[in-house]
Amino acid sequence: MTAARRVALLALLTASAWPSVARSQEWRASARVGRVSYEGAPAGAAAASSVVLGLGRTGPRDWFGASAALPLGEEPFWAVLGGWKRLETRGSVGLLLDLTGHGFVQRYSATTTRTPAPDPGPLPGPLQPPTSTTTDLSGAGAGAELMAGGFAGSPSLRLESRAGVAAQRSTLGGEVQERALPTADARLSLLLAPVTIRAETRGWAGDGATDAYVGGSLQYGRGPLQLWGSLGQWVAGGVAGGVWSVGGSTAIGPQLELQVGGRGNAFDPLYQSSTETSFWAGMSLRVGGGRMGRAPVPGRAPDGRSVIQISARSAKGTPSIAGDFTGWKPVPMQRQGSHWTYTAKLDAGVYHYAFVGEDGVWFVPEAVPGRQDDGMGGHVAVLVVS
Repeated sequence: MTAARRVALLALLTASAWPSVARSQEWRASARVGRVSYEGAPAGAAAASSVVLGLGRTGPRDWFGASAALPLGEEPFWAVLGGWKRLETRGSVGLLLDLTGHGFVQRYSATTTRTPAPDPGPLPGPLQPPTSTTTDLSGAGAGAELMAGGFAGSPSLRLESRAGVAAQRSTLGGEVQERALPTADARLSLLLAPVTIRAETRGWAGDGATDAYVGGSLQYGRGPLQLWGSLGQWVAGGVAGGVWSVGGSTAIGPQLELQVGGRGNAFDPLYQSSTETSFWAGMSLRVGGGRMGRAPVPGRAPDGRSVIQISARSAKGTPSIAGDFTGWKPVPMQRQGSHWTYTAKLDAGVYHYAFVGEDGVWFVPEAVPGRQDDGMGGHVAVLVVS
């Protein structure tokens, strides 16, 4: 099967897995300014842009969105539409399947300068000035990735390992590029709330060469503040020097989020493209939503305490609750009719929490407002007390 057919098949599988995205998550519009070398930039358009606009949805097991560079002066133009979907079995040990796909268009100008050779005659003529030629290059393409594997873990530790294939077909200036690379990775995640630590490695094989990366990341999240950073190294192929990223965000109310970030020495083995060091600032604005759009605000008891509850059918036996307000130590809930409840005196702020079953398995029912991915294959709920 050719690379082009692999791309078409993987993109079709990915697209067929996305029908639920538009119904279940909120739309967010974003804007970044600075020296933006966006992670979604396709090959050929990796030069820095001053303004990048985006619109998308993000959920616990999928995302879907579009991004585009707003060219200023001679800056390149590119636009990317893509998404990701994860299918995963339940339990502390199981199987997973990741589908990723994207399509893009791009255009940028390339300038070449030519200096005329001197007159070969016995009497040299006047020197001719150099001439510059500007060529507009445009192209388009699509890429996709299919990864399957397994996972094992506990509420605080998770190991994932995957293997699959990544493929792309793209054109630029009339030249066609096709690549299909076998790839595999492994990731170990440690949750020490409010900090998440990850170590990962990934390799790509193809064209008689191997690219391999080893790195780690650190994420901190408490209330409206999120901080993250990563550091890694290409141990085979890739590019020389360390690969790094750093950033942060803070929520300004339920609609607006402010963001800053930077990264350096990024490299994409599939497109054989690298990006410049970039720094940016921006914002993200909620412009619509579905299930996640409900405000995660608890009920109030007569004495002003906050009440959290789940349906009795959501848990076998007596569940416990653990979160920022319990020091992440499980506390048994109380049965009230058809619900399990937990009542606490909480100051105004944003809190994270989850439930723990009698079997020790952590969970958050889909009906709980503010339910979101915890970054380790599970879920947490966000609680806003005003």
